[in-house]
Amino acid sequence: MTEIAPNARLEPEDSGDLVPAVGVPDLLEKIGIGMPDRHQDASVAKKEVLRSARDLPRNMTSRISRLDRLGYELENRIAANPNYPFELVVVFTSVVLVLVGLLYHYLAARPSVAEFDVFGSDSWADGIYLALSLVIAAGVDSSVPDKLGLRFLYVSLVIFGLVMFAAVVGFMTKKIDDFLVSIAEGHTKVAEDKHTLILGWNDATLRAVVQTCFLRRQYQQTNERRFLHMFPFPWIKRFKFLLETPSTSLAVSNVVLMTNQLSKAEMQEQLEQILAERGIDPRRTKLGRDIICRVGDPTNVNDLIRVGAHKASAILIMMSKMDQVEEEESDGTIQNGATTRVLLALRHVLFTNSYTSAPGTGLNPDLRVVVQMSNPSEYVDAACFAHDNGSPVVIPVDLTKFSNALMFNCAAQPGLSAILLDLLDFEGPAIRRRIAKNLRSGPHNSKGDCIGKTYGEMLRQFTTAIFIGIIRPGMSEKDMRSQGFGLCPRMDIMIEPDDLLIFIGPRVNPVHSYETIGLFEEYAGEAMKIHNMHPQIEANRIENGPVNSKKKRNLLVCGWRSVWQQYPQRLRSRLNEIIRQRLPGSIVIFVNAVTCEDFKKLMEKIELKPIGDDRYCVDHVSSSTEALWWKGIIVKHVQGDAAEVETLRPVIMDHTIDAAIVLGTQANHNLAGRHRDTRVMNIILMLRKLWNEKDEGVPMHIVGENTEDMTARLALAPPRRGQNRIHNGERFIEYEPDFVNQMAVIARALVQTLAYPLIDSARSELFDDDPDSAQLATVHASEYVPLDTKLSYGVVRAAVLRARGEHSICLGVLWADGTVDMLKKQDEPVNFVDDDRLIVLRRWAEGYQGADGVIGFQHKLADKKEELAEMGGVGKERKFKGLRLFK
Repeated sequence: MTEIAPNARLEPEDSGDLVPAVGVPDLLEKIGIGMPDRHQDASVAKKEVLRSARDLPRNMTSRISRLDRLGYELENRIAANPNYPFELVVVFTSVVLVLVGLLYHYLAARPSVAEFDVFGSDSWADGIYLALSLVIAAGVDSSVPDKLGLRFLYVSLVIFGLVMFAAVVGFMTKKIDDFLVSIAEGHTKVAEDKHTLILGWNDATLRAVVQTCFLRRQYQQTNERRFLHMFPFPWIKRFKFLLETPSTSLAVSNVVLMTNQLSKAEMQEQLEQILAERGIDPRRTKLGRDIICRVGDPTNVNDLIRVGAHKASAILIMMSKMDQVEEEESDGTIQNGATTRVLLALRHVLFTNSYTSAPGTGLNPDLRVVVQMSNPSEYVDAACFAHDNGSPVVIPVDLTKFSNALMFNCAAQPGLSAILLDLLDFEGPAIRRRIAKNLRSGPHNSKGDCIGKTYGEMLRQFTTAIFIGIIRPGMSEKDMRSQGFGLCPRMDIMIEPDDLLIFIGPRVNPVHSYETIGLFEEYAGEAMKIHNMHPQIEANRIENGPVNSKKKRNLLVCGWRSVWQQYPQRLRSRLNEIIRQRLPGSIVIFVNAVTCEDFKKLMEKIELKPIGDDRYCVDHVSSSTEALWWKGIIVKHVQGDAAEVETLRPVIMDHTIDAAIVLGTQANHNLAGRHRDTRVMNIILMLRKLWNEKDEGVPMHIVGENTEDMTARLALAPPRRGQNRIHNGERFIEYEPDFVNQMAVIARALVQTLAYPLIDSARSELFDDDPDSAQLATVHASEYVPLDTKLSYGVVRAAVLRARGEHSICLGVLWADGTVDMLKKQDEPVNFVDDDRLIVLRRWAEGYQGADGVIGFQHKLADKKEELAEMGGVGKERKFKGLRLFK
C-alpha cells in the first residue's frame, strides 16, 4: 500500500525531524525563501485562528455528501469526455429497457396470466422487444371497438398523455441544462484527498502543471519497467502492493487548480494546448480526470473549502498577477497583497476544518504550502507556522534574487543558464532525492543496500546518476557543515537508514550497476598517475584558485531592478558575482533611468565611493577580502533609457563591450511579461546594429531575460563570425546568447520546492552568495586534467573528486562550441582543448574558501614561503604547497 511521508513525500521513513538538520531559516533566506527565526508552533497558530473564529458558526460547506461526490465524479467525467452525457443517456435507457422487458416476461409467464396468451410470455427476447416497441411507437391496440367514440376517447387520452409527458420532460430538461451549465462553470465541490492544489493563475502556472506531469509520467514509467512494459500503468496501479514507493506525493496525486481570473473552459483550453506541446500523453495524465479545474476566489474561505484545501497534501499559491494589480492601484504601497490574503485565508481554513480527528492541530501530516512572493517581504514570516514535529508548513519563496543572480552569473560564466534550468527540469536529468532505506543498489538490487556503507562506496555503483549531497535528520546546520554533510559531502560518511541522498539523474530510481565499482577503481588509479605525471596542474590550481578564470572584460547592464533600491546589498551581491571573474581594468556600466543622485546614494550604501564622471569604485583603504577583489574594477552609471539609440551609441562607441545583460524591467515603469520581452528584443537589436557600426571585431555575449519561449528564438543578437576571435593578441570565445526564462525559472523552482521541501536548503546552495556554500561553476578543463590528451570521462570525474583543497563533483562538460554534455558515460573518451570547460559542483575545503578565502590563503602561502626561504627549505616548500592548509 502506498504511504505518504512528510517530505512530500510518499516515503514513510521521512520524518519531520529533518528540518533542524537542514538549517532551513538561514539557507532558505539566502535565496529569498523567507522563514522566521523560529517557526510558530502549529498548536499556537490553531489557537489564534480559533480565537478569531470563536463567534462564527461551524462552516458546513466542508462536509462532502454522497450527492457532492456523485456530482464531482460526473463533472470530471464530462470534463474529460464531452460525449459522456449522451453515452450516459444511451446506457441508462438500454439498461431500463432490458430490465423492464425482463420483468414483463417474468410477469407474463406467471400461471395466473398465461391463460390469456399475452405477448412476451414465451421468451425473454419477446419481453425486451415489447418494451422497446412501446417506447418507440407506443404500439396499436386493435381490441378497442369503433363504437360510441371509444377510439376518439382513446386517442384523446394518448394526446393528453403526450402533452403532459412533454411538460414533464421540459421541466426535467431545464433542470438538466442548469446542472450541466453549473458543471461547465466549475463551481462544484472537489471530493479529493491528499491532492495537489494550485491557487491563482499567472504566466508560470502552466509550466508548473507540466513539471508535475513529468513527475507523474516518470513514476508511471518506473512501475512499467518493473514489468518489462508488458502492462500499462492503469492496469498495474490496481495492485498497489506491487508499486514502487514514490518519492513525492506530486507523482501520484491529482492536481486541482482554482482561480477567478479565467473561466473553466479557458483554463482547460490553455492546459490542453500546453500538455500537447510538451508531449504529455492523456492516457497517463488526463485533463478533467487527473487535472481538475475549478472557478473560485482563492482569497475566499468558502471557495478554499470547496476545493478541499484542508485535505490537500501540497498547496502552491501563485497570485502574482493580482499582487501587481493591487500594487498599481495603491501606488506601490501594498506589495504581495493578494498573496498575503490567500495565505491568511488558507491558515483560517486549515485550522477550522480539521483534516483528521487525531489529537493535535488536525493538519494533514504531509501538508506543505509553497508561497510565490512577488516582492521581498519583511513580515510574511509572521503568518508562517510549522508542524508539531518542527517541519515547516508554509515556505515563502522570493525568486527575484535567484533569477537576478542567474543572469549575472551567466554574464560571468556563459552557458550557465541552460545548465541550471536543466537541473531544475523534471523532464530530464534533474535534482532529485531518495531516502537511503528506499534506494535500490547492491548485487541484488535491494532496497537499503547502501546503509552501513560510506558515501563514496555507494556512489560508485551508479552509472546514469551523479550523487551530489547527503542530509542527515536531527543534525543542526552548524554540525552538518563541520562534519561535511550537505552538497559535495565527505566521501567517508557512513550512510544511515533515514539519510536523504541527493542526486542528479533522469529517473526517480537511479540506475546502478554493481560491476562499475571495479571500473571506478581503475579510473581513480589512472587519475593518480596523471597527477604524478603532471604535478603542475594541481599546484597551479591550488595556488591561484578562481584566479585561473579571471579575465579583463567590460559588462553593460541595460535596465533596472526596483528591488535593488529597496535592498542595496542584493546589488552588491550581483556585482560581486561579476568582479570575482574580472581582472583590474574591467568596467561595469549601468544604463537606466535612475537619476545620477539616486544612483550615487545607492553606491554609498554598498560602500562604493565616487571617483568622478559618474564612476565608482571600492575604497582601497579598506582591507577586507572583498575589497581586495574590487581592486581596479570600475562601476559607471549612464542615466537614460537603454531602449533609445542616442543613449546607447556613446556607450558602445567609447567602450569595448564584451557582455551585455538586458533586463526587461525599468526604474520608472512596470511592464507586463509580453511587453518586457518586446523591450528586450528591441534593445538586443539595437546592440546588434551598433556592434556592426563599430566593427571592432570583439564578440559581445548577450544575457537576456524572457517570459515567452519564442523570445529567445526571435531575438537577433550581434552576429557570430567564427568560433574564436583574436583581438589585440587575446583570444575571445564567442557564445550564443544566454536567455533566462523567468517563467521557467519560477515554475521549476516552485515545483522543486513543492516536491522535495526538506532538501531545498541544500539545493539553495547553488544560488548562495556565501563562499562556504557549494557553487555550480564552469572551469577550464586544464585545472584538473592535461589538455590534448585522450582520456576516459571516468578518469576526469575521478580527477575532480580527488582534487585537494576542495570537495568537488564533475557533472558534465561545456565544450568550446557551447554544447553541453551532462551525465556522460564514464567509458566515453574525451580530449580537451584550451576553451573546453568542466561543469563542476565545487565546495572549497576549510582554509581555502573560494573566491573570498583564496586571498587569505595566498597571504598565508606567501608568509610560509618567506619563512621557508629564510630557513633555506625549498624542498619543504614544495611539500607544504597545498597540503597542510586543508582538511
